[in-house]
Amino acid sequence: MEFALVLRELAKRKRVLTIGVLIAAAAAVFSVYRVDGHKLEPRALQYSSAHTEVVVDSRPSVLGNVAQSFEPLVARAAVYSNFMTSPAVLALIGQQIGLSGEQIYAAGPVSVDEPRVEQEPTALKRNVEITGETKPYRLSFESQASLPTISINSQAPTTSQAVALANAAAVGMQEYVAGIERASKVPAASRVVIRQLGAASGAVVDAGIRKSLAAMVFVAVILAWCVLTLLAVRFREAWRASAILAAVDADRDTLERQPYGQARNGAEHERYGRGGSGEHERVDAPASELHAGVGASAP
Repeated sequence: MEFALVLRELAKRKRVLTIGVLIAAAAAVFSVYRVDGHKLEPRALQYSSAHTEVVVDSRPSVLGNVAQSFEPLVARAAVYSNFMTSPAVLALIGQQIGLSGEQIYAAGPVSVDEPRVEQEPTALKRNVEITGETKPYRLSFESQASLPTISINSQAPTTSQAVALANAAAVGMQEYVAGIERASKVPAASRVVIRQLGAASGAVVDAGIRKSLAAMVFVAVILAWCVLTLLAVRFREAWRASAILAAVDADRDTLERQPYGQARNGAEHERYGRGGSGEHERVDAPASELHAGVGASAP
């Protein structure tokens, strides 16, 4: 019942509702687009992600040699996945796709063997993470507990950029490790081999986020406009009612402050007007005048 009354109240104000619809539509458009000069450019709401994996191997390959153990390579993969977030490696990764290392935010894995309280980031580390959240190019590295593999996940504004970033991370890791081995003059038979397990594949994440966000903004704004309209109507009605009550109270106070006779004469004056009958006028006359009138009329 109350909902029907609300709809009836809003239906009386079609012009106000039309203005609200226009404002809601403008808010929905600007929630997914931004003004760039004389045109609208889409906001960076949706993004793409890509994934690839690399294996930390040896020469000859441990994958085909049952006499060799995976454990040393598993530990080495965990180390590599952590230092992949260093500025030196990120600079090599950025060179592959025309970016600087400072434009890329990278996060390494968290060891599953550490207590939960130690896995939570410190204040300094969280400050760096918050700063990195504003960067559109992101990398994360995860190492497996029992396999010498590293999972590389990338994020970029477009799918092609995300795929290129993931592939560049694998190449950058290969170049960094190879550069260290050359600088240290490690024999070829003892060098580590970084193999990428296939090219990266990617896709768009939340492709329909623009439509969903625009719809939510439109509904929220139009509901807020309707509520404000109803509040304004109720406020105006209450203001008018309070003004009438104030006027009545003022008149009542004026009458109560006047002397009794003056107030009575004023009341009689309001009741009969200035053109009242003589009879009423003589009722209110002094007693001496009444007696004089009676004596004058006697024979």
